[in-house]
Amino acid sequence: MAQRTDVLTYGIDVSQYQGLINWEVAKDHIDFAIIRCGYGQDIPGQDDNLFKRNADECTRLGIPFGVYLYSYAKNSSDAKGEARHVMRLVENYKMAYPIYYDLEDENTTGKQSNEVIANIAKTFADELEANGYFVGIYASLYWWRTKLTSDIFDQYTRWVANYASELNFDKPYDMWQFSSTGRVEGVPSIVDENYCYEDFPAIIKAAGKNNFDKITPLERYNIGDTVRFNYVFLTSESTNPLRPYRNVGRITRIVRNARNPYLIGEDQGWVNDQVIEGRVNYLSNPNYVGDSFVNALKQIGEDISFENRRRLANLNGVTNYVGSAAQNLELLQLLKEGRLIS
Repeated sequence: MAQRTDVLTYGIDVSQYQGLINWEVAKDHIDFAIIRCGYGQDIPGQDDNLFKRNADECTRLGIPFGVYLYSYAKNSSDAKGEARHVMRLVENYKMAYPIYYDLEDENTTGKQSNEVIANIAKTFADELEANGYFVGIYASLYWWRTKLTSDIFDQYTRWVANYASELNFDKPYDMWQFSSTGRVEGVPSIVDENYCYEDFPAIIKAAGKNNFDKITPLERYNIGDTVRFNYVFLTSESTNPLRPYRNVGRITRIVRNARNPYLIGEDQGWVNDQVIEGRVNYLSNPNYVGDSFVNALKQIGEDISFENRRRLANLNGVTNYVGSAAQNLELLQLLKEGRLIS
């Protein structure tokens, strides 16, 4: 996978080792925080001493945050205990970023086979997901390449640590920890810095995970409406948002009072009001005679700038638009047929 350049947000991850953070100051320099809640088994002595303070301050100040737990798990039984540890600590917090399982301890988890490590991660995630939490996995680039090799990890968002100018990781990832020596105003010591490439707050809130209230659909759309959307769900009650292979479709069925009431096409997936961006309009010029896409747009009073034509191309599946004759003829045909999405 090529180096990602679509950074959405910048944030830090912290633990008791950062000391007493002045979140009032720090909030002006970060978009989010990932807070350590603890390590190992569900024992109060293994809670992070400053987790409650950090989580309370982020909540008070409206700083979006997630959490992580440092794992010492050697088997699935340990993983269940670590999941219970997390749930005890986070039950009263709404977290707009994932709950991450920190897999890096060489003396415990690191001594297990790759298969065992995969089962440890799946057990931890299963426990949390069954209770409505959104789970991710954190590890170093070295661990991702040598230990976290199972296909099981494709189910979870990846947070990868590599302190270099580029990540150079060939699998999908949504967070990159690019430095362990950052300086952020309000944080009294050096701190880990991260780039995030995914809109986790939108995903997690839409799915009603991480203690956010379940959203009751309002059913603002009707059968036959063509809509544009960011995510789809496998069923009308699913809470796991997925990236659609096509983000435009026609509503063919409505299930009243469902979490995701609208079926798109025959099998394109289910959506709700929170993931729908709006109705799709179509441009039409069936009477145009000629082969100029620009003139056809001009004839119906549409913006003929290159920026607008590129926007129309992207909406209609014409990628990497440069204004070539072939691209313009494809768009012109859609316009003549009244099927050019606007």
